[in-house]
Amino acid sequence: MLSSTAFLAAATQCAASIHPSTAYDIASVESGFNPYAIAEILPQKERAPGSPGVISHQPTSREAAINITKRIAANGRRYSVGLMQITSTNFRHYGVTAEELFNPCVNLSVFERILTDCYRRGGSLKRALSCYYSGNFKSGQQPETAFKQTSYVQRIGYVVPSTHEELKRDTAVIQYPAAILRGDLTNKYPPVLPSAQYPNIVIRGDFSYEEK
Repeated sequence: MLSSTAFLAAATQCAASIHPSTAYDIASVESGFNPYAIAEILPQKERAPGSPGVISHQPTSREAAINITKRIAANGRRYSVGLMQITSTNFRHYGVTAEELFNPCVNLSVFERILTDCYRRGGSLKRALSCYYSGNFKSGQQPETAFKQTSYVQRIGYVVPSTHEELKRDTAVIQYPAAILRGDLTNKYPPVLPSAQYPNIVIRGDFSYEEK
């Protein structure tokens, strides 16, 4: 698990265009700061009514995480990985692999590009957060039964003009939220793979991918 200090240092270096507090709040919800977190996305036909449709995995080593992703891929399922929960459907677009995304800096650099694209198209942080979560600008703002009728934007702690909500953080207990369904992005960039070393669920509802 990355400490707050280690995460903020990584975010400042590897996702420099995103405010560190924004990256921090998103990572808290996405992975609980576990760089090896994995969310296995269940096919629609295998989901129980009212369930979030994902299986959350919280391995504690890179080797264990890689083995889990190989098993998931062999079963033909989608999944999301790492600090910022980058989804497997985006790997090719960004020229990265699951193994590379278990590196915090690589994961953060891809997160930066996804959120930046969402913000450019959405025009506001709230819409960008929804886009990052669901691939469209509305689903992330809608209450979800699986999350006690809260929206993703609310769970991030979004308060204009930043994402930071003045709530007391309980650092003694970490709750892991488990998956992300990302939309297709418009721009293609070469992969950014900074060289850095850092110390060593997301649960999603079902969404409509109609952008309005």
